[in-house]
Amino acid sequence: MVTLADWPALALRSSLLAWYQQEGRDLPWRKTLDPYGIWVSEIMLQQTQVNTVLP
Repeated sequence: MVTLADWPALALRSSLLAWYQQEGRDLPWRKTLDPYGIWVSEIMLQQTQVNTVLP
């Protein structure tokens, strides 16, 4: 059950999802379920620009 206290969180979630649909980048590791590949991309992106990490 959604309470009045949940509304700010719901509004934020809705806003973030709408923003991501318009502005989110199409990155290859978002299309895989391989945990190792996702982990490697996360580690590389901590100190590397996205253009360098892209295959």
